Amino acid sequence: MYLKRLLSIIALGFGSGLSPFAPGTVGSALAAAIFYFFISDSITNFFGVALFFLFIAVSFFIGIFVYSQTADEEDPKSFVWDEFVGMWVACIPLSLFNMELAWLIAAFILFRVFDIWKPWIIKTYDNKSGAFYVMVDDVLAGFFAAIFISLSFLLIS
Repeated sequence: MYLKRLLSIIALGFGSGLSPFAPGTVGSALAAAIFYFFISDSITNFFGVALFFLFIAVSFFIGIFVYSQTADEEDPKSFVWDEFVGMWVACIPLSLFNMELAWLIAAFILFRVFDIWKPWIIKTYDNKSGAFYVMVDDVLAGFFAAIFISLSFLLIS
């Protein structure tokens, strides 16, 4: 019973998935805030970056498990853990180059654009069913956002 509650809390993105307006965006914003306030300060060297990558990988597999245990329908709007993981993937360049808030906001906007638009391969995975595909389409959206952020860093510096 307690495990089911814990899994539901994770699935709902600590309650952000219950937002009546744009739960995916609210979940992504909470994930960005968690990155900014709790994660970014611990990424100061190679070991911190490696731990962040490990954190993302573990969070991905937690998402697959949580989805399989809590989702009563295919990709419910209230399941936002996939947005958390995708947002954290979008933050990878910040952990490597620059942690400024403006870059986090850019990563958030780009992630939401790719997650909502679902171009090319993201759409392919979004059209498939199952926990893995629910998670991976957001990871890909985060990956595309990370590429754009990285290219922006390279062009500006």
